[in-house]
Amino acid sequence: MSDVNLEHSKTKKSNTLFLKRLIPSEIYWWLFFGPWTWLFRTLSWVIPKEKNLYIFGSNEGKYFSDNSRALFEHIKTNEPSLRAIWFTNNDNVFDEIDSRFPGSVVRSPSIRASFLYLRAEQAIISFGFQDLCKMPWIPSIEINQLWHGIPIKKIGLLRDSTKTKSDYGPTWPIFTKWMNNVNRFFVASEYEKRAHIQAFGIPKDRFILSGNPRNDRLYRIRKEDRKPENVILYAPTFRSRHHSDQNSEYVLIHPDLNEKIMHDFLVQNNARLIVRPHWIEGKRNFNSNRIDCLTHDDEPDLHQIFTESDILITDYSSAFIDWLILDRPLIFTPYDLRTYQHENGFLEDYRDLVPQPICMDADEILVEIQRNILDKNRYQENRKRAANRYLGDGSFGICERITDIIKKQDRPVKP
Repeated sequence: MSDVNLEHSKTKKSNTLFLKRLIPSEIYWWLFFGPWTWLFRTLSWVIPKEKNLYIFGSNEGKYFSDNSRALFEHIKTNEPSLRAIWFTNNDNVFDEIDSRFPGSVVRSPSIRASFLYLRAEQAIISFGFQDLCKMPWIPSIEINQLWHGIPIKKIGLLRDSTKTKSDYGPTWPIFTKWMNNVNRFFVASEYEKRAHIQAFGIPKDRFILSGNPRNDRLYRIRKEDRKPENVILYAPTFRSRHHSDQNSEYVLIHPDLNEKIMHDFLVQNNARLIVRPHWIEGKRNFNSNRIDCLTHDDEPDLHQIFTESDILITDYSSAFIDWLILDRPLIFTPYDLRTYQHENGFLEDYRDLVPQPICMDADEILVEIQRNILDKNRYQENRKRAANRYLGDGSFGICERITDIIKKQDRPVKP
């Protein structure tokens, strides 16, 4: 970095720290929910709506990903009468979308983003209102929540508020304050519906059984023949926003499995391992040429990694539910189950929530991987029962079904 850029970076960081000291978080949120929101509400009465203008966002504006992305791409490809605009605060995301769908992305916050937001009929999100990058809720826009995972652990109102804020940072108050303003909450099953009602206190008549848009691709390819390549995907759950990025503190599948052990095992079984950290966490560096780390910056679409993997290993991540569609081997490694359950809690007993095999010991994990490499149908019936519970009668065509519902404004419940 040049001296000029370095000095600019230091000045920018210094100014940011100064503003944080000058404006405590309480004042910031007051300004956000006060004058900023009042201004948008006032303007929403004056600025007319543009018919069929839909705005999208995900991951607090950081990534082009998840259910929002799947529905956005479907609309851009199949619904020429609809104008879909993606909101982002990430320059790389802006460039990616603009190259594929010119004029269909906006940087937010900005004057143009504010104008588009005020003109939009519908908003589509996958996490919280921060997906739209500091655009405040206004009554004139209908909010469609697609969410980003079917929970098995306690979230939202089911968790201690102090722990939730510690985990998810300062944007959490925005999420909790606005969650009840959702008009439609699309879910895959009765199980998911019940979980979200408990977690967010949203009235049950705002939920629509539809499936998750991102799963259309998995339903389409699940019956395709694919020659196994012994690719193992390790996708652990999110534990804490304050989790260290240091590799020395990172657990690779199990505390008793280090990189050398895993490398030797992978060589012996002609296999590769892909490590997928949670989107909040950073890159992991490995010396082994058999182990790769793919972050959200490398590949924001987890399902793209799914299609290239043969075995999924996880602990408490609900990502396993989408994986069930592919009917490929699945292994659970909850090495810190007692501690994790105490700190986070589950909606039911963990062993009732996930299908076998559940491996607590390092040796057991390696043995189970070998068995699944040789026989991909191990525990197939267990996986099918879990898929029926979490995904219901899922099938291809989810994006089309949801688009039709939003276009017709079916069951719009005004908050």
